[in-house]
Amino acid sequence: MARIALDARNITQTPAGVARYAMALIPELVAQAPEHDWVVIRHSSNPKPLGLDIKEIFVDREIDGLQNYLHGHKDIAALTRRVGPLDLYHDLFHILPRKLPTILKTVITLHDFVWIDHADASQPTWLKARSIEAFAKTAIPHALQRADHVISVSQPTAERALEWIERDKITVVMHGVDPAFSLPAPPADEIVNFLQADGRRYIVAVGNSKPYKNLGRLIRAWNQVRKEIPGTRLCLIGNCSALSTLAESLNIPAEDLVMPGFLDDTDLRRVVSHASLFVFPSLVEGFGLPTLEAMAAGIPCVVSDREPMSTVAGNAAIKVDPLDEHAMAEAISKVMNDDALHASLSEIGRKHAATFTWKKAAKQTLDVYSRLL
Repeated sequence: MARIALDARNITQTPAGVARYAMALIPELVAQAPEHDWVVIRHSSNPKPLGLDIKEIFVDREIDGLQNYLHGHKDIAALTRRVGPLDLYHDLFHILPRKLPTILKTVITLHDFVWIDHADASQPTWLKARSIEAFAKTAIPHALQRADHVISVSQPTAERALEWIERDKITVVMHGVDPAFSLPAPPADEIVNFLQADGRRYIVAVGNSKPYKNLGRLIRAWNQVRKEIPGTRLCLIGNCSALSTLAESLNIPAEDLVMPGFLDDTDLRRVVSHASLFVFPSLVEGFGLPTLEAMAAGIPCVVSDREPMSTVAGNAAIKVDPLDEHAMAEAISKVMNDDALHASLSEIGRKHAATFTWKKAAKQTLDVYSRLL
C-alpha cells in the first residue's frame, strides 16, 4: 500500500476541461487500486465531496497561479503533517511548487502549452498575455524538469515537451469519455425545447469567449449557413456572453444564438445529445474532449484541423481550417444538408469515441505510479 496524494485543485467553482479530467480520472484510480491510501487535495471554492471513500483536504491556494508556484510547498507540508508522509504526489495540473522536497516522488499531468505558445489568444489584453507568458515560461519548464515523470494528455503536447525533458520521462495517457454520453439522450428540457421549437435544428459548441476558442469565427460561419438553411440555431455552452456584442453587430436575433452559460454534466449531455451538429473550432487545445463526448452521443462533428484536435478526432469528423470562415460554413452546410453523410459520421463517431475510456486512462496512470514506486 502507498499513500498517494492527488492534487485536484483544478476542480474549481466552475469546472472547466482540466477539472472534468480530474473528476473522471480519480474515481477510476480509486476503484482500480483500492489498496492505496488516497488523499485528494481540493480547492475550497468547490466544497462538494467527490463521494468516494478517500480523504479530501481543502485549501485556498489555486493550483494554476503564481502563489502555488512560490508558496504551494507550504500546503504540501501541512498535508503531510495531517495525513503522514507521502509516497507519491500527482499534480493533476502542470504547475508545481518550486520548493517541493526532492525526495518526494512527483508526477504531473501536462495538459497544454497554451500560455507559452498562444498567450495572446488565451488572454483578454496584451498586458495579461505578457504576464501569463512570462510566468508560464518559468513555471511549466520547472514542473516538467522537477517531476519524476510527466503524463501528457496527447502526443503532440508530449512532442512539444521534448524541448525541456527526455522522451523516456513522458507518457501519453489520453482522456476517456463518460459512458453516459453513449446512453439514449435525456428527455428534452426547457433549453432543448426552445432550441427545437417550430421544428428547428440547432448546432452546438462548447467553449468561452477567449480568442483561442475561436467561437467568433464560428458565429460568422454559422451566420452564413443560417441564410442558406433558415431556422438553424446555434447554442454556445460556457462563459460566452462577451460574444453577444459580435452577434449584435451581425444583426443576429438573440433567440437564434442561445448562450445558456455553464451546464452540469446531465444538462450538457442533454443539450449535446439533441443537437444536429457539434462544432469544435479551437485554434489550440490540450486535448479536445468535448468532440469525443459529442461523438459518443452520435452527433456528427466538424472540428479544427489543428493538433491535437485533429489526432483526437481521427477519421470520424469533418476537419476544417479554423481560420477559414467560408470553409467552416461549407462544412457545416454539407453535414446539415446531407442525410447520408450525417448518418455515416454519427456511426463512425460512436465507434471512434468508444475506444477512449477512463478505465484505460486510469490503468495507464497507475502503471506510471508503479514504475516510480
